[in-house]
Amino acid sequence: LTHTAVDPFNPDHPVAYTMVQRARLLASGAGVSSAFQSITPPDWYSFEPHQPELSEFYPNTFIDITPVMDKKIKAMNVMSAQSYLVNYYTELASRRGNHARRISGKKEIKFAEAHQRLMPWVVNEL
Repeated sequence: LTHTAVDPFNPDHPVAYTMVQRARLLASGAGVSSAFQSITPPDWYSFEPHQPELSEFYPNTFIDITPVMDKKIKAMNVMSAQSYLVNYYTELASRRGNHARRISGKKEIKFAEAHQRLMPWVVNEL
């Protein structure tokens, strides 16, 4: 779970993305045999940035956060440097909850977070 590869306002975010990308490749042996013990390539997601339209963010995974939304709001309020984002992310969670509810048919979803899965799924059948 990391930032997006593109972020015009936070130059450290694409750097973090690249670090996670490289660590994932190195730890998994980049798909080939290696001289060290490797791991199965882990799932890889980006979380929704402040400016999704400018960061090439395409939500394709939603997590129902309805049961923990109160805790999320409390946690956001603790970070005083970004207190201006509490309303933004609360409203965004409500909109993403609407998307998740409509996609899934799960009427109990009120709040959700959007993520972008960065690697395709491998399945045995559809």
